[in-house]
Amino acid sequence: MTNTHLSPDILQTIWDAHGLGKIQHLIQPSGGAVNRAWIVNDAYVIRFDVIEWRGIHRYAGEKWAYDLLCDTEVPVPRVVALDTSKSLAPYDYLILTKMPGKTVNESIDGLSTEAQHRIAYTAGEYLAVMHSHTFDQFGLLFEIAAGIPKPDWSALVADFYQEYGPQAQELGYLPHGVLARIETLMQKMQPLFAAVQQGCFVHGDYHFSNLLQQDGHITGVLDFEWAMSGDRSWDFRIDDQMEIKSPGSKEAFYAGYTSRRPLPNDHWERVSFYRIGLYLDYLATFAPDDASEITRTLPMLVRELDWLEAHL
Repeated sequence: MTNTHLSPDILQTIWDAHGLGKIQHLIQPSGGAVNRAWIVNDAYVIRFDVIEWRGIHRYAGEKWAYDLLCDTEVPVPRVVALDTSKSLAPYDYLILTKMPGKTVNESIDGLSTEAQHRIAYTAGEYLAVMHSHTFDQFGLLFEIAAGIPKPDWSALVADFYQEYGPQAQELGYLPHGVLARIETLMQKMQPLFAAVQQGCFVHGDYHFSNLLQQDGHITGVLDFEWAMSGDRSWDFRIDDQMEIKSPGSKEAFYAGYTSRRPLPNDHWERVSFYRIGLYLDYLATFAPDDASEITRTLPMLVRELDWLEAHL
């Protein structure tokens, strides 16, 4: 999709429909591989779902997430409008209030070590607050909203690995035997998956690029489009990236989390297996356009395999 499909005239038509006044200023943020977004008048953010995932209204899940958290201590945007009619634009769109600050990922280098660790600690606290919400069903929130939940947590995990494992294999990125090792681990992990009887609110993509900060304090938690009802440990699979960006932050992050909630049983084994899935996702999604992704990701995947096989 090109930006000509979402012209300033279309944006103004949307603004008129929702009584938001005249558009004076538009900025299209950098990044965002999945969505198209604009900051409007430095007061709102509009996001368009240009991939239309399997015909499901993904932003219905994100709206649900923001509505759940709006009265908690977690700083999230307010939902102004969700339109899935495609009557004003060719895609579903979500309008949110703009939160102050810059992403932690792009601004943390200018902060003191103390401020960096404070942000990580608070991020852990906020994640614990999110995990206090529970659901009666499992699945991505937009799937549950669409009436197609997963029967249990194990089914959701299996679907994820079946989505990305064979893709990475067919693309030739996995050495011989790696996929078989993953499938063996999947079977060994079944009792741990079955132990997840209650679905918890899971952000699904919780890292520094989806957190905003200003003056060393978190001002916003964003991008809940992949939020789900599932295993809390899923949200820790990207914790190593936090440590790479800001040494000492992983320890502070866990300290903040455990100040509010204990870690789940068998947490480290769960996280290890979920990291393997994350690396399969990276290989299947990013490596076709960037060969360096293979060099970066494959050793981490194999290292995680070795660790988990030794600990199960």
